[in-house]
Amino acid sequence: MWCLVSQPNNVVLEVEVDAKAKGQQCLEKVCQCLGIGKEEDYFGLKYLSPKGEELWLNLRNQIDRQVPGPPYRFALRVKFWVPPHLVLHDATRRQFFLHARLELLEGRLRIPAECDTLARVIALLAQAEQPDDDDVPSSLLGLCASGPVHLAQKIAAEKIKIKGMKQSAAEYWLLKEVSNFDTFGQEVFGARNRVGASKVVGVGPQGVSVLDVESGQMTNILYTAIQRASSMRRSLHLVHLEGAGESVTRLELKLDSSQAATGLYRCITEKHAFYSCETVRTAVTSQFIRDLKGTIVSIFNEDTSLGKKYVFDIRRTCREVYDNARRALYQSEGTSSSSMEVDVPPEDDITVDNSSSVASEQCSSPGSCYNNSCNSKSCKESRDQLAGIMDAMLCCICMDSNIDVAFFPCRHAISCVGCASRCERCPLCRADIAEATPIYLPTQLQGAVTMRTQLE
Repeated sequence: MWCLVSQPNNVVLEVEVDAKAKGQQCLEKVCQCLGIGKEEDYFGLKYLSPKGEELWLNLRNQIDRQVPGPPYRFALRVKFWVPPHLVLHDATRRQFFLHARLELLEGRLRIPAECDTLARVIALLAQAEQPDDDDVPSSLLGLCASGPVHLAQKIAAEKIKIKGMKQSAAEYWLLKEVSNFDTFGQEVFGARNRVGASKVVGVGPQGVSVLDVESGQMTNILYTAIQRASSMRRSLHLVHLEGAGESVTRLELKLDSSQAATGLYRCITEKHAFYSCETVRTAVTSQFIRDLKGTIVSIFNEDTSLGKKYVFDIRRTCREVYDNARRALYQSEGTSSSSMEVDVPPEDDITVDNSSSVASEQCSSPGSCYNNSCNSKSCKESRDQLAGIMDAMLCCICMDSNIDVAFFPCRHAISCVGCASRCERCPLCRADIAEATPIYLPTQLQGAVTMRTQLE
C-alpha cells in the first residue's frame, strides 16, 4: 500500500509498504529517503482524525488500524525537539529548521515580545531563504506585521550583521534562537475543567503548563511533581504535588474526544520519558490494550498478540538517541566527523567546532595529545569515552556537582547532596525515598566536574 508523507515545506514523498505494515516501517523508509535514518527517533508521523484533530501515528501498531485509507496521508514532523548542537546530521538539522519555520509562521511557536528577538528571528529566516537579499521574503511578511513600527530598521540592522552567512549557518542559529523560547518543543491541547472553564494545556521538555483562558493565569507542573496520570474516555486525570510538595492536587481535564485525551496522556508520558529519564522503562514500553476479539481470545491464551494495541511507541530517551547516533557515525565507514560545519558571525560569542573530517584513523603522537586538538579518530573516540565516564559521575539532576548520595531502598546513586535534599521520590524509578545516604566515590573520579570542563 502507498503512504503519502508531506514534509514541512510541502514536498510530498511516496512510500510503499506492506498491507499490514506498522508505522515504524513507514517512518524508516521516509527517513532513509531524506538521509536522517540515524536520528529518526526525533521524528514522528502525524495524521488528521475524522474530527480534524492532529494526532501522532503510533509507530508500533498497524497503519490500517489507525488511519482511514488508502491512500494514507501523513505529515513528517519533529516529535522531540532538542537544541541544534545535539543534532549531528545536517539533513536532520534541515528538517528541524523546516518544522521550526512552519511553527513560527503559523504562530504555534510564539516569539517573545522583545523587538530585538523578533528582528533577529526574521533576519535569520530571510538569510536562510534568500541569502544576502536586502528585501524580506513575502512569506515572512506575516511575522513583520505583528511587530512595532521601527521593526523594519531593526531587521535591516540584523541583516547587516549576518551578511555573508551561509544558509546552513543561518538555519543553525535560527534553531539556537528559538530553542530559548518558552514554547520550544511544546505541544498544545485545548481542554476544559470540571466547571467548563477553557484551558490550554502545553506539554514541553520541562513539564506541563495549564493556562486559564479567561484569567490568563498559568500553572506550571514539573515532571518531577507528577505522581500519576491516566485517561478515561474524554478525560485526563493528573495527580501532582503543589508548591514545595506539601499538598497533593488532582487535576481533571475534559477534551473534545477520547482520541485527544489519549493523545494528551501519551504526550505527557512520552515526553517525560524522553527528557527526564535515563532509559525508557518497561512499564511504558509494555503497556497495551486489546480490542474485543483480542480480549475474548486472551481469556484462554494470555500470551496471544491478537488485537493488541500498544499505547506508547517511544524507544529511546534523549541521551540514548544522541549516543546511538554518535555510535552509528563512528561505525559507518568513510563518514565525516560529527562536528557541525556552520559559519558563525564574528560578533557571536558562541563557538562552533568547524573542524573538517577525521584526518587519520590513528594518532600520530599517542600519549602527547593534551590540548584536545588532535583530530585522529582514535583520539576523538577516547575523548568521547572519557567524557561519557565523567558525565556518569555527575549529578543527573543539576549536572554541576559530583554524585555523593545514594537513595534507599531503591539504591540508585544519581544525585548530589543539594538535589537529594529536594527529592521525595527517586527521579529514576519514582520510588519513595526512605533515606538518602552519603557515598564516597574513588578519589580519581571526584574531580569529574573539573575534568569535564577541561575536555570541553
